[in-house]
Amino acid sequence: MLKQPLSYLPPDLTHDLAHLLLRTHTARLVAGILTMLSGGLPYRLRILNRTIESPVGIGAGLDKDGLLMGFMAKLPIGFHTVGSVTLRPRAGNPKPRMLRYPELGVMVNAMGLPSMGVAYLKGILDKECGRWPKSKLLGVSVAGFNEIEIKLAIDSLTPFFNCLDFIEVNISSPTYSGSWIEHQRLNSLLTMLKGYDKVVVKAPLLKDLNDEVKLIKLIINHNPFGLTIANTLRIKSNLPAGYGGLSGRPLLEIVIRLLKLTRAMGYGGLIIGLGGFMRGVDVVKGINAGADLVGLVTAFAMEGPASVYRIISELRRLTVNKLRRSLYP
Repeated sequence: MLKQPLSYLPPDLTHDLAHLLLRTHTARLVAGILTMLSGGLPYRLRILNRTIESPVGIGAGLDKDGLLMGFMAKLPIGFHTVGSVTLRPRAGNPKPRMLRYPELGVMVNAMGLPSMGVAYLKGILDKECGRWPKSKLLGVSVAGFNEIEIKLAIDSLTPFFNCLDFIEVNISSPTYSGSWIEHQRLNSLLTMLKGYDKVVVKAPLLKDLNDEVKLIKLIINHNPFGLTIANTLRIKSNLPAGYGGLSGRPLLEIVIRLLKLTRAMGYGGLIIGLGGFMRGVDVVKGINAGADLVGLVTAFAMEGPASVYRIISELRRLTVNKLRRSLYP
């Protein structure tokens, strides 16, 4: 994995500076040029009645408020998830709230769901939706502390449902003082969500596999439009919050196993794989395990947009090699 110059700075400062850089017109122009020069995958993917350019996209957590939509539109990705956004503005947990371990491919964050709020995001969507590429899916991840907050947030986004391909409901953030994993409470929320199309439920990552399987069974019994598997794993940390969400390479095999188990349960809806996808070969594993799409978060947080170009290049080589083996056994 490449070590970027910004990675020598404190993680929170790196995050803020990277965001400022990626929001510039120059960054968009450079991304567009690099995408044209590097090329994409030698095939297109048909999903949700759309033809998109890649199964690889950006998971929620990197573009909290939609400020990076203009930049993400220039990358060779197949989808982008904005958020998680909350109904009202939130500051999140106190800084520092991120730790990086590049040599291990690991991050720990305790963001605490910072958000400018749905009203702010609506202003961004109003400007960006009209120019969002048809070759990329667009989703918004919504989070809240009760059913009413989540319902109001989703209802607020109704004017943009023609622009949005999915609404991800984040029941799984391990980095704020709230939880949806209590079954009766979650069952009530999932019952409410049945009234909406395009809802993708973002599952938590639990330490006990049996508890995880029970939770996923509960979710798929409500037959949601889609699932995101999965969020970060809550651990103790020396961040001011006292805990954090572990992400990156160690989660990959856990997520792969959950993808296989979910398909084995008979779930046939959309699945977005998320967690530990750092290389092209990881993406192939995720798709073979049952994911329709694979999201990058930690890889992008550590390498920036270079991670996208690298992984797409690796996928292109894997595809070419597979074709060669079939032509010349």
